[in-house]
Amino acid sequence: MKTIDLIKILQNYPIFTDNDVAKILNKKPEYIKTLLYRMKKRKLIYKIERGKYTIYDDAFIFSSHISIPSYISLWSAIRYYDLTEQLPKTIFIMVPKSRKSLKFKDTLIEFAKTKYFFGYKKEHYKGFEIFIAEPEKAIIDSLLSKKVPFDEIIKAIKTKSLNIKKLTAYAIKTKNKSLMKRLGFILEENKFKCQRLMRFVDNNQTFLDWALRRKGKINKKWRIIENRK
Repeated sequence: MKTIDLIKILQNYPIFTDNDVAKILNKKPEYIKTLLYRMKKRKLIYKIERGKYTIYDDAFIFSSHISIPSYISLWSAIRYYDLTEQLPKTIFIMVPKSRKSLKFKDTLIEFAKTKYFFGYKKEHYKGFEIFIAEPEKAIIDSLLSKKVPFDEIIKAIKTKSLNIKKLTAYAIKTKNKSLMKRLGFILEENKFKCQRLMRFVDNNQTFLDWALRRKGKINKKWRIIENRK
């Protein structure tokens, strides 16, 4: 098979492995290894990590296929849904087990471990299926991971593009009381209904913004320490 014909076949894969190519060509591993090395050298394909390749230079196409199961979330998903004007250079991928980040061209692909594996869906992006958090789950993941600036989370909520009922339900599903108190306080401050979250308020005090000073006025209703305006 000619290289150009192989490329046409590989265009159907967001990500492919040396085993995929071996099955297509029915060749031995040694031949495939040499072939892929030469194709990479000619910049016909890109290496993502050991044994995994792509012909696309847009990491958003394949990033949720690197580790299975996984889905795009945090700042990347917030930007995807136009809930922020920021353009993060990192693609955040939620995974059930810890793994190292990797660099693809100028893009950092960072993997964030989560035990809350729900609230994501398939989306069509440039002709491929990607796995990405729903807007509401992206906010929940952001509040839990603390990898997104607090200001950006507030801005996303203020767009009023979110399903508040679903956002509240997802918060409750995590059973994380600090999260539910933070979210309840934020929603109430922005005139959203959040009565369902009130029953999860405990006696422990939670800092509103985890990145700022550890003091501030105490909101007795939500047991939140308002360490920011």
